[in-house]
Amino acid sequence: MVAATLVLALAQAQVQPPDPAQFGFPTVTASLIVQPWDYMRLGLGGLVLTVPSGAFGQDPVRLEILTGDPAYWQAYAPQGETVVFAFALRVTDLKTGQRILRFAKPLHFSYYGPAITPDSHYLDVSLTSPPSVAPNPVKPNVEIFPLGPRHRNGRLSHPIVGAGVGWLVTSPATTSR
Repeated sequence: MVAATLVLALAQAQVQPPDPAQFGFPTVTASLIVQPWDYMRLGLGGLVLTVPSGAFGQDPVRLEILTGDPAYWQAYAPQGETVVFAFALRVTDLKTGQRILRFAKPLHFSYYGPAITPDSHYLDVSLTSPPSVAPNPVKPNVEIFPLGPRHRNGRLSHPIVGAGVGWLVTSPATTSR
């Protein structure tokens, strides 16, 4: 009886949450080791991710930024919206090998680009098949920066408190004239 209980406990301990790479975020865009004392700001194209020290607890982790093809995610976007960026995070505790889904401190995500408008959205994506997409309950902060009479750049930013879902950044679809 004790052996059966031990086997069951070990099997339960090995259960990992869904892997974003299997649910529409196949590309590992960045992978780095983060020590508990590290503070970092990582920029990749339009993405800026800020990781405060102690964000993942007391153990070193592997932080991976996974991206998906916006064209794939377009079918799941709300009507009249264009997917600008699709991403997920995969955080693994290096001591235990377990994935971390809730962070000790929130990360800060920003996405910069001319497609960001005051009407851009930050959407949660379930790691299921098929996925479900819903607005994040916390509205994103959006700022627009004029770069000249015909050019502008926008920034959408949002805190990230865990890695149990993926995310889409969308903007209103534009029509060509």
